[in-house]
Amino acid sequence: MKRILYSGGTVVTGDQVADAILEYASELARQESSDTLQVPSINDAGVLVHTQLLLGPASQFIVEEVETSTEDPVDLELVEKIREKTGHLQAPRPVASSSTSDYPDLDEPTEVPDPPLA
Repeated sequence: MKRILYSGGTVVTGDQVADAILEYASELARQESSDTLQVPSINDAGVLVHTQLLLGPASQFIVEEVETSTEDPVDLELVEKIREKTGHLQAPRPVASSSTSDYPDLDEPTEVPDPPLA
């Protein structure tokens, strides 16, 4: 599990959730945007609760690994949702084609049409 130190408080959550939150917060900061998330966390009594986090351009986190006897709160649906939100904020990544026929052959001369006569 990981402890997120955030705005003077702490949130203990699963590794995957914490990693997704950090990546999303970083991307939100780049976009100068904000969002709220409700994440599964473990309170001081070791009970599973849900914590609401406000992420924004000024969010600052410190994350540390913690050893607990409590089971790691895993919410794969939430992790996927956070990663999807992160992906929507990121610039599109170029995809190379596996077929070379998609590209012009630069070694062959190209015919340039004559301009229309006035």
